[in-house]
Amino acid sequence: MNDLTVQFRCLFYSFIYGFIACMFYHFINRICMKVPIVLRYMIQIILGFFIGFLYYYGLVYINDGVLRGYFFVLIFIGYVIYQRYYAKYELYYLEIILRLIKRILTPFFFFFHSINAIILKSKKKVENIWQKREKKHDTKKS
Repeated sequence: MNDLTVQFRCLFYSFIYGFIACMFYHFINRICMKVPIVLRYMIQIILGFFIGFLYYYGLVYINDGVLRGYFFVLIFIGYVIYQRYYAKYELYYLEIILRLIKRILTPFFFFFHSINAIILKSKKKVENIWQKREKKHDTKKS
Protein backbone atom coordinates (compact mmCIF):
# COMPACT_ATOMS: atom_id res chain seq x y z
CA MET A 1 0.00 0.00 0.00
CA ASN A 2 1.11 3.50 -0.55
CA ASP A 3 1.99 5.87 2.24
CA LEU A 4 -1.00 8.18 1.74
CA THR A 5 -3.49 5.34 2.26
CA VAL A 6 -1.74 4.29 5.46
CA GLN A 7 -1.76 7.88 6.76
CA PHE A 8 -5.45 8.23 5.98
CA ARG A 9 -6.20 4.98 7.82
CA CYS A 10 -4.20 6.18 10.82
CA LEU A 11 -6.05 9.51 10.85
CA PHE A 12 -9.42 7.80 10.65
CA TYR A 13 -8.37 5.27 13.30
CA SER A 14 -7.23 8.07 15.62
CA PHE A 15 -10.47 10.00 15.23
CA ILE A 16 -12.70 6.95 15.79
CA TYR A 17 -10.50 5.76 18.64
CA GLY A 18 -10.81 9.12 20.43
CA PHE A 19 -14.57 8.96 20.04
CA ILE A 20 -14.94 5.36 21.24
CA ALA A 21 -12.35 5.64 24.03
CA CYS A 22 -14.19 8.63 25.47
CA MET A 23 -17.48 6.75 25.25
CA PHE A 24 -15.96 3.73 27.00
CA TYR A 25 -14.39 5.96 29.67
CA HIS A 26 -17.74 7.62 30.43
CA PHE A 27 -19.44 4.24 30.57
CA ILE A 28 -16.93 2.81 33.06
CA ASN A 29 -16.91 6.02 35.10
CA ARG A 30 -20.72 5.91 35.38
CA ILE A 31 -20.68 2.27 36.41
CA CYS A 32 -18.09 3.03 39.12
CA MET A 33 -19.97 6.03 40.51
CA LYS A 34 -20.67 4.37 43.89
CA VAL A 35 -17.11 3.04 44.25
CA PRO A 36 -14.86 4.80 46.82
CA ILE A 37 -12.87 7.66 45.28
CA VAL A 38 -9.41 6.10 45.74
CA LEU A 39 -10.49 2.88 44.05
CA ARG A 40 -12.15 4.88 41.26
CA TYR A 41 -8.88 6.74 40.61
CA MET A 42 -7.02 3.44 40.47
CA ILE A 43 -9.59 2.10 37.98
CA GLN A 44 -9.21 5.26 35.88
CA ILE A 45 -5.42 4.94 35.84
CA ILE A 46 -5.60 1.28 34.80
CA LEU A 47 -8.21 2.17 32.19
CA GLY A 48 -5.95 4.94 30.84
CA PHE A 49 -3.04 2.53 30.45
CA PHE A 50 -5.34 -0.03 28.81
CA ILE A 51 -6.74 2.53 26.34
CA GLY A 52 -3.22 3.76 25.51
CA PHE A 53 -1.97 0.23 24.99
CA LEU A 54 -4.85 -0.64 22.68
CA TYR A 55 -4.31 2.54 20.67
CA TYR A 56 -0.64 1.80 20.18
CA TYR A 57 -1.36 -1.85 19.35
CA GLY A 58 -3.79 -0.68 16.66
CA LEU A 59 -1.13 1.64 15.24
CA VAL A 60 1.35 -1.25 15.18
CA TYR A 61 -1.13 -3.19 13.11
CA ILE A 62 -1.82 -0.28 10.72
CA ASN A 63 1.55 1.45 10.30
CA ASP A 64 4.15 -0.43 12.36
CA GLY A 65 3.58 1.73 15.43
CA VAL A 66 4.73 5.08 14.09
CA LEU A 67 3.29 7.89 16.22
CA ARG A 68 2.75 11.35 14.79
CA GLY A 69 1.59 14.48 16.58
CA TYR A 70 -1.45 14.94 14.39
CA PHE A 71 -2.72 11.51 15.45
CA PHE A 72 -3.16 12.91 18.95
CA VAL A 73 -4.88 15.97 17.51
CA LEU A 74 -7.38 13.66 15.77
CA ILE A 75 -7.90 11.73 19.02
CA PHE A 76 -8.67 15.04 20.72
CA ILE A 77 -11.05 16.04 17.92
CA GLY A 78 -12.87 12.70 18.30
CA TYR A 79 -13.11 13.37 22.03
CA VAL A 80 -14.49 16.88 21.48
CA ILE A 81 -17.08 15.71 18.95
CA TYR A 82 -18.22 13.00 21.33
CA GLN A 83 -18.43 15.41 24.26
CA ARG A 84 -20.22 18.07 22.26
CA TYR A 85 -22.80 16.00 20.42
CA TYR A 86 -23.14 12.49 21.86
CA ALA A 87 -22.21 12.40 25.56
CA LYS A 88 -25.58 13.53 26.90
CA TYR A 89 -27.41 10.97 24.75
CA GLU A 90 -25.17 8.13 25.84
CA LEU A 91 -25.53 9.03 29.51
CA TYR A 92 -29.30 9.38 29.12
CA TYR A 93 -29.67 5.95 27.56
CA LEU A 94 -27.16 4.47 29.99
CA GLU A 95 -29.30 5.70 32.90
CA ILE A 96 -32.38 4.11 31.35
CA ILE A 97 -30.54 0.80 30.90
CA LEU A 98 -29.18 0.87 34.46
CA ARG A 99 -32.65 1.60 35.88
CA LEU A 100 -34.05 -1.30 33.87
CA ILE A 101 -31.31 -3.65 35.12
CA LYS A 102 -31.91 -2.47 38.68
CA ARG A 103 -35.64 -3.11 38.31
CA ILE A 104 -35.00 -6.59 36.95
CA LEU A 105 -32.52 -7.48 39.73
CA THR A 106 -34.54 -6.06 42.64
CA PRO A 107 -36.48 -9.31 43.32
CA PHE A 108 -33.20 -11.24 43.41
CA PHE A 109 -31.70 -8.78 45.88
CA PHE A 110 -34.82 -9.08 48.04
CA PHE A 111 -34.55 -12.87 47.94
CA PHE A 112 -30.87 -12.84 48.94
CA HIS A 113 -31.49 -10.31 51.71
CA SER A 114 -34.28 -12.52 53.07
CA ILE A 115 -32.06 -15.59 53.02
CA ASN A 116 -29.28 -13.61 54.67
CA ALA A 117 -31.66 -12.52 57.45
CA ILE A 118 -32.73 -16.14 58.02
CA ILE A 119 -29.10 -17.26 58.17
CA LEU A 120 -28.22 -14.51 60.66
CA LYS A 121 -31.15 -15.50 62.93
CA SER A 122 -30.05 -19.13 62.80
CA LYS A 123 -26.48 -18.11 63.53
CA LYS A 124 -27.57 -16.16 66.62
CA LYS A 125 -29.60 -19.13 67.88
CA VAL A 126 -26.65 -21.47 67.41
CA GLU A 127 -24.32 -19.00 69.15
CA ASN A 128 -26.72 -18.74 72.10
CA ILE A 129 -26.94 -22.54 72.36
CA TRP A 130 -23.14 -22.87 72.29
CA GLN A 131 -22.73 -20.13 74.89
CA LYS A 132 -25.20 -21.89 77.19
CA ARG A 133 -23.36 -25.20 76.72
CA GLU A 134 -20.02 -23.56 77.45
CA LYS A 135 -21.41 -21.99 80.63
CA LYS A 136 -22.78 -25.36 81.78
CA HIS A 137 -19.49 -27.03 80.88
CA ASP A 138 -17.46 -24.36 82.74
CA THR A 139 -19.62 -24.61 85.87
CA LYS A 140 -19.30 -28.42 85.96
CA LYS A 141 -15.51 -28.20 85.79
CA SER A 142 -15.19 -25.78 88.70
